[in-house]
Amino acid sequence: MTFHDLDSLNNAIRTSLDRFNDRRMASRKHSRRQLFEQMEAGYLRPLPAIGYQMKEQKTVTVMRNSYVTLLKHHYSVPKEYIGKRVDIVYDAETLDIFHGLRHVATHHRDDTPYGYTQKPSHNLPGRHGSYEKDIDEIFERAASIDNIVLVYLKEVAVHKKYPPIAFRSCRGILSLEKKFGLERLVAACACASQARFYGYQEVLDILEKGDDADFLPSADDCDTDGEAPVLPRHKNIRGRDYFSKSIISNNLKKDNNGNK
Repeated sequence: MTFHDLDSLNNAIRTSLDRFNDRRMASRKHSRRQLFEQMEAGYLRPLPAIGYQMKEQKTVTVMRNSYVTLLKHHYSVPKEYIGKRVDIVYDAETLDIFHGLRHVATHHRDDTPYGYTQKPSHNLPGRHGSYEKDIDEIFERAASIDNIVLVYLKEVAVHKKYPPIAFRSCRGILSLEKKFGLERLVAACACASQARFYGYQEVLDILEKGDDADFLPSADDCDTDGEAPVLPRHKNIRGRDYFSKSIISNNLKKDNNGNK
């Protein structure tokens, strides 16, 4: 027989298998099908609704923030297990956490690197439960300042991933307005966003070095009644007074003829 596809081959195999099972066995009065129906069929149970999956196990220590890590993703555990050794039994879809013989938690598996999966019922220490609400309030405040700041803070939250760290970074960035002013804060966020630097320390470095100067509104855009805009000082740029003093000093030096 010649077959040109897998379906026709399987159909031929099933037909041959039925004939084989219906044929009486040598030195016996029954076929294989008859013996199965008489002795084994009544003991069979229905197949499970979900196919069997191989599981793996890993032993880890619950971290101080009440999370365990599996394949670079973090899963919450009740706070009373902080510092204890637990077993993670996982497959392609779910993972179960055990402390000895006690079942601690069940999570849907998530392979997002450096992400966090948590359950409110675990009563995590600190303010884990309110960070989502607090970060929304930070975004509302940023939107009232400038859309540039809002977009940048959302990028910071995405890159930080861990909610407490993301909240502290965004809150710290907004607090820089008190020291450097609103316009410089917006300019620094624009500068950091263009350079793809995300975080409080990155924005602070930009402001202290004066790298936000190129992102400040130009003199043509500012209504200052003819006055020159005050630019931020930069440690690598000497002021106008320095060059004036330098010119005067050079003029006072003696020339080649001995005249002042």
